[in-house]
Amino acid sequence: MKNSTLINVIIVVDILYILFLSFLIIFSLKERKRDLKLSQQVLGEELNSFVEEEEKKDVEEKSFFVFVCNESNCVELSSENCVEDGIVNRSAVYVEVLDKVLPFFEKEYGGKAYAKNRAGGFLYWKEDNIPDLTNIFNDVYNAFDSQTDTVVQVVIKDLPGTDGKYAPRYIEVDNSKQKLYSWVDGKVDREILLSGPKSGYEVYGVFPINDKGIAPIAPGGKYMPYWLGFYHSPSQSSWYGLHALIWWYDEEGNKVYEPVSNIGLRKSAGCIRMLLEDAKYLYNIFERGDLILIHE
Repeated sequence: MKNSTLINVIIVVDILYILFLSFLIIFSLKERKRDLKLSQQVLGEELNSFVEEEEKKDVEEKSFFVFVCNESNCVELSSENCVEDGIVNRSAVYVEVLDKVLPFFEKEYGGKAYAKNRAGGFLYWKEDNIPDLTNIFNDVYNAFDSQTDTVVQVVIKDLPGTDGKYAPRYIEVDNSKQKLYSWVDGKVDREILLSGPKSGYEVYGVFPINDKGIAPIAPGGKYMPYWLGFYHSPSQSSWYGLHALIWWYDEEGNKVYEPVSNIGLRKSAGCIRMLLEDAKYLYNIFERGDLILIHE
């Protein structure tokens, strides 16, 4: 009887021991699972952080510069201001060109002046040799579109003082160069050498063409072929005009022509003279009301 009871007690103890071990195993497994889950979460956060850092590095590595240069100096433009996700922002490029590129070149090459009178005013480059910025916006945009460091080289040229945008067509007279530019639809369709007014007889600003004539006669009896009148001088009580080199009759009735060698020299008391074929060209292109812009 005693042996049977002892056996039963041993069995019960074994069962309890087994249950206890099972509980420990189950609890240990749950703890390990929780720790594993926590480790995975931490690892995931670290992995995400690593990926974000790498992506950030990639973005930083993609930054590049466009250098807009003249003969010796450059303006540096960063892609951070103009490119986002590999796409070039045209408006941002325009602002960069307007705020940085144009002021830089104006400062480097003498800047601009303003010529005006009662009829209007306009900006013009003061120097003769200036940067050719005709396509600067497209050049800078294409440089950013290349997605790599790029140099845009700006060429310095002997160019007109204005840009052709003042009116659909107009005449620009540059007294300092004794040269005229015929602007049509934003382009120079003819450059003409001149013989302009002597010092003290010049006028500056905007002048509408108010008269035309094939060969009107000046007060002194001299003929002015292909006349385009644009200004009345109160002090001289006479009109200034664009026209060909003058001619007249001498005392014997022979035609006398102003010498071609006067072209390039300031010889007149107000009028602006040129070769016959050039004056005829302007006469056929421009009408009353078209504008003449005159600057030094």
